Amino acid sequence: MYNGSTLNIRDSVKAYLRNTASPYAIIDSAKTRIDSVTFNAPFVFKNAPSGTYYIQIIHRNALETWSKNGGESVTNGILTNYDFTNSQSNAYGGNTILTGSKWCLFSGDVNSDGSVDITDVVSIYNDAVNFSSGYLATDLTGDETVDVTDLLIGYNNSTNFVSKVTPETSPADIIMQKERSGVKMKAYKEGNSSVVPK
Repeated sequence: MYNGSTLNIRDSVKAYLRNTASPYAIIDSAKTRIDSVTFNAPFVFKNAPSGTYYIQIIHRNALETWSKNGGESVTNGILTNYDFTNSQSNAYGGNTILTGSKWCLFSGDVNSDGSVDITDVVSIYNDAVNFSSGYLATDLTGDETVDVTDLLIGYNNSTNFVSKVTPETSPADIIMQKERSGVKMKAYKEGNSSVVPK
């Protein structure tokens, strides 16, 4: 949705505060809109005691992304400021992509399963050929039209086997997810549509 200078729309995003120790329990949550010019999303966590937490970001078509290793200091009831865009290291595992001068969340996880794969690409394709428009998860650019631009973003991220990286994710999980995505892509190319939605 970032076009190199602004976001195409003000979009909703949800943030969870999670403990920094396994099992990384959710302590609080907040929902707000990202400002399309300043990129600010003013989160206030009213229920969590002051402390150090991971910030987990959930968006309608982006990969789930967590704040950097070790967590961030949060004060109860005070506006929380955390910038994912100024450094790749601000996302857990560096799981962001540089677009222009901003580090951005990976787009294309339209079914919110933790990876961008052929299943997401087919969903985007289906909406594109049906000229779908509006506030849709398959509209990766935020221009309220699902088209070839959205399809290319999803396809490129799927062929790069992009998946979430969190404190809950082991290196073996990442390898397994890439292998699963590769199998789905191969099956789809061979005409086995049973691995993708119709």
